[in-house]
Amino acid sequence: MRNLYTPLKISFLLIICLSRFVETRAQDPVLVYQPVVTGLSSPVDAVTAPGDGRMFIAQQNGQIRIRNGASLTTFANLASVITTTGNEQGLLSLAFHPQYATNRYLFVLYTAAGTEAITLARYMRDAADPNAIDAASGTVLLSIAKPTPITSYRNHNGGKIIFGTDGYLYMSTGDGGSGGDPGNRAQDRTQLLGKMLRLDVNSFATSAPFYDIPPTNPYASPIDGFRDEIYAYGLRNPWRWSFDRATGDMWIGDVGQSSWEEVNWVRAGEAIGGNFGWRCYEGAHLYGPGGCAPLDTISPIFEYDRNFTTGGVSITGGIVYRGAASPALQGFYVVADYVSGNVWKIRPNGSGGWQTFIQNGLSANVAGFAEGPTGELYAINRGGGRLDSISVASTVPVNIRYFTVTAQNGYNDVNWTTAAEINTSRFYIEYGTDGASFTRVGNVPAAGNGSGRSYTYRHNISQQGFVYYRLATEDADGSVSYSNIVRIRSGNAIPIKVYPTISSGGQLTIEVNKPIQELQLVNTGGAIVYRKNMQGLSGTLPLLLPALPKGVYVLRAGGPTIDFREKIILR
Repeated sequence: MRNLYTPLKISFLLIICLSRFVETRAQDPVLVYQPVVTGLSSPVDAVTAPGDGRMFIAQQNGQIRIRNGASLTTFANLASVITTTGNEQGLLSLAFHPQYATNRYLFVLYTAAGTEAITLARYMRDAADPNAIDAASGTVLLSIAKPTPITSYRNHNGGKIIFGTDGYLYMSTGDGGSGGDPGNRAQDRTQLLGKMLRLDVNSFATSAPFYDIPPTNPYASPIDGFRDEIYAYGLRNPWRWSFDRATGDMWIGDVGQSSWEEVNWVRAGEAIGGNFGWRCYEGAHLYGPGGCAPLDTISPIFEYDRNFTTGGVSITGGIVYRGAASPALQGFYVVADYVSGNVWKIRPNGSGGWQTFIQNGLSANVAGFAEGPTGELYAINRGGGRLDSISVASTVPVNIRYFTVTAQNGYNDVNWTTAAEINTSRFYIEYGTDGASFTRVGNVPAAGNGSGRSYTYRHNISQQGFVYYRLATEDADGSVSYSNIVRIRSGNAIPIKVYPTISSGGQLTIEVNKPIQELQLVNTGGAIVYRKNMQGLSGTLPLLLPALPKGVYVLRAGGPTIDFREKIILR
């Protein structure tokens, strides 16, 4: 297969490590969620109907609700045809045909009652009532059986359905479930699990086959042995994905296995036939056998690991903002983590790479994003039963390159580095317990260094649990701008610090506040290339690594109460 992107995945990791140090000209829009619809039951998808203008909200229990301002009308109840036995089952997504206003066709994706199969079905709006579905019009177009025993494979169903600008229906599917894709189904092109599918549903056939294969599908040849419906493959659980309405580029949030959540981006039309890498890779990291070569897979443009400060546990793919109400957000891809609530804003940096900004302290349980008729963004809060509008509260001039808070015993270290301090007067350290209300706990005068400098502040605190910090930067004219919000678990000092994480000479420093027994360095293939017996030492320990090939490694440290991992780049 052709190589879609020549940079290796290891090169991508270096970009990620450096992505926090962004250009000083950039602007980081600070987002705010504002409830606009409440009283929903586990909403998972929301779509504006073409030619109608109203937003239709899919609930996991099978109901489709119409948003009429802040009120709701029930459009359909598909509870009788779906199953919600598993947490990831139920009504998953809906899509309206581009000519819905005249032909009345809409499509739904769900897990079927009885079989629990991933099911694509077609319905029509009632001919006489624009607020109701014609329940008798339901036709199953495609049913994808799950592996057996079904009790072990109720998760990883995908999936989102969207009409592309080419008029075809695109549909994402998960790898079938369990863990680690035991059947390697995502790489198996004779199966439809772990794929992006493309279907021509425009014949509205009333007998099988209910859809046609677009002639440009990459595996449409009758002699290749692969499923004709496949557009791309190698996906684990692409729960939410989207097209950029301005460019047609494809953005996919793919939920990780145990360590890495990822965002995949492909220019319009270039994903065709592509392999996104699962289960050979989890994110940009080698995972397990799967028949992939490093150069025949599409590398993610962004990933995050499983921690609640800078990462999360389950990615919810987002949307590129193309609205008019928030110019500062224009062109940003907005993506969130379902569990941690962290939000990232990603856009091209103009040099072939990406600028990435993280925002902490927003609501968790965002199961999807939606666009209004004019491109305004909404967050679908499944746990809260809400539809929230997304707006920009302010933009932070990125003169702060680095801002972090580290928990220690009895205090928290607040550290930040600036890129420039033109007319900057003072930095205020603000602290809160809910991520919304903050109190100033200290301040540091700005040095006024035009090229920037590093600062530190010690906040003595006995508070246990999650706490929040932000910086308020005061300019000479008295105006104030705010940094991103950082959330940490206070009262739990990190047992180990390793620096630098990008080393040119193999020299590292390790700060350990608990006894450590062994250090290991592991390469991307999972092999231990260096091991050192630390004999229960603690304190500040220098470490000189042997000569090793340049690349990405994981430093592991073990002891009676320590299980620590840190990514290291040797160059």
